[in-house]
Amino acid sequence: MNWKIFGAISAAAVTAASLYLWILIFTDDFSVQYVAAYSSTQLPTLYKISAFWAGQQGSFLLWLLIHALAGLVLVFRKTPAPALAVYFALELLLIIFVLANSPFAPNPVEVSEGVGLNPLLQDFWMAIHPPVIFAGYALLAVPLSLSIGALFKSAASKSWLEPARKWTLVAWSLLGAGIFIGGYWAYKVLGWGGYWAWDPVENSSLVPWLLSAVLLHLINLAQKKSAVLPLAHIAAVFTYSLVIYGTFLTRSGILGDFSVHSFAGSDVGLTTALADALVLIGGLAIIFVKAKNFPTGRMYERYSEPAFVVLLGMLLLIFVAVIVWLGMSMPLFTLALENPAAVGEEFYVKSTAPIAAVLFALAVYSLAKFRMSLGGKIAHAGFVFGLAAVVISSSGETVTAELANGVETELAGHRIIYSGQIIEARQKFYVYSVDGQEVRALTKLRGNGEDAAREPAILKNISGDVYLAPHPPKNILAQEIILERGRFAMDGELGYTFDSAEISYDAENNPVRASAKIEVTDGVQTETIEPQIEVTADGGSSSAIEILGGRRRVRLTGISGDKLKARLEILPALAEISAVPVTTTVSTKPLIWLLWLSAAAICAGTLAAVKK
Repeated sequence: MNWKIFGAISAAAVTAASLYLWILIFTDDFSVQYVAAYSSTQLPTLYKISAFWAGQQGSFLLWLLIHALAGLVLVFRKTPAPALAVYFALELLLIIFVLANSPFAPNPVEVSEGVGLNPLLQDFWMAIHPPVIFAGYALLAVPLSLSIGALFKSAASKSWLEPARKWTLVAWSLLGAGIFIGGYWAYKVLGWGGYWAWDPVENSSLVPWLLSAVLLHLINLAQKKSAVLPLAHIAAVFTYSLVIYGTFLTRSGILGDFSVHSFAGSDVGLTTALADALVLIGGLAIIFVKAKNFPTGRMYERYSEPAFVVLLGMLLLIFVAVIVWLGMSMPLFTLALENPAAVGEEFYVKSTAPIAAVLFALAVYSLAKFRMSLGGKIAHAGFVFGLAAVVISSSGETVTAELANGVETELAGHRIIYSGQIIEARQKFYVYSVDGQEVRALTKLRGNGEDAAREPAILKNISGDVYLAPHPPKNILAQEIILERGRFAMDGELGYTFDSAEISYDAENNPVRASAKIEVTDGVQTETIEPQIEVTADGGSSSAIEILGGRRRVRLTGISGDKLKARLEILPALAEISAVPVTTTVSTKPLIWLLWLSAAAICAGTLAAVKK
């Protein structure tokens, strides 16, 4: 079989499908259900690109794309035929995933505008997080393929170890980078003050990352100790099977009530479960059949030698992975009960903290006693400092207080002044001064003016971060009135007269824009305004406009089809809103920058270790 032709055709076909989806997104073809659900005409270019993988169907296609391109590299690097056969069999599973939940399904409803990307996902870090994660997932198929392919030829073969080492290093670095990027996004966007919540979906990426670290160390050790070879094969099978298991867990709908990240349930859940069983049972069966042909010997001679320390460290990592796996799988295990349950953060912290302490000591000992490549030293030093940074950054102070506008308050050892709000198009800022430096917390607004996504205010210092998360103000009352054309109405202080309305339609006779001409008066001053609504797939988008010098803000929220009635939302003046005290949670994060630096060191050191 000519694997080069097969790999080229495969990569070309998947690339063509991917480019076609991007064309559909950039041409705003809302006749495709996926495009209508995740894109819109107003979406910026970066987020149109990331709309490709924003949903379940597109993320599977992205995974397939990366897998197919890596396959092209494998065939031109003269990878053994048995390993290529396994790799493309795994690609067939991904193709089944895509076909089972196609991103090209037609939209049953005719729309002129798409829903657009979730405001929480409209962030640079979330635009790049999924591709990095899926690159790690896709590349972990390579060491599995090399492992099983080698078993078909000779159980004693070590020829697969060096190429598997390099691919595992790259995969581990990318998967780790994706996890760290997701953690940084959570820290700077979600506003709850942390970077890791032990969410089941977060954990579904963490478990294969931990096991790929085990695989990497066992591959290195197996190159020197033949007795470790069976462990390396087993680690390769479990690592990739847990990638698919995490996919099943997050996309089956089981975690719908326990994670903010999970996808809605779909038929692909059963498909991924069957695929995972095939990979795990099939891989372990092949290892079992070949077990009698594995080389024998001792894995280590003395407790002080590097081999024992590595094996002990990997055993501890497996313990951590098992604990996290059990925790994230609890909704599945309790599914048969009337009330499925999930474990809390305390379960993970109490069970993994003692093991992490021992791992910290082993890593320090290894750095001091054993020879490593420069990349290995950087990665292990990053791990050591990263664990230290987790402990140090968690030792900060957290205080919640109500802050009045313009009043200086000392919280968590810092002088803080709340200076009110600034409202712009689809954005609202809470302005603070921390020790004399201005910082702003951002709230993204939906088209109807409601809060969509919040980002905290963060003051970065060499000593760490000061983190301010405002709570949405209460008692900001909005009033809604219905105006009839030609008739006078009041909101209690101001009077309104609805003069006329206009509705614009597209070529398919769908409404796209509505506007109203309204006269506003306080009995002395009169002003004519023309608020409007942009019709969108989720209802409509309209911005508040100031009237009578900022005494009020009004927003058009509806026009009747006969244009005889208009619905108007009356909002308090911005100055009035800013005068309302805001409850704010202030946290200090000592040396949090050390955690981000350590994460970068782990990934960079791992990539540097590809070339010894």
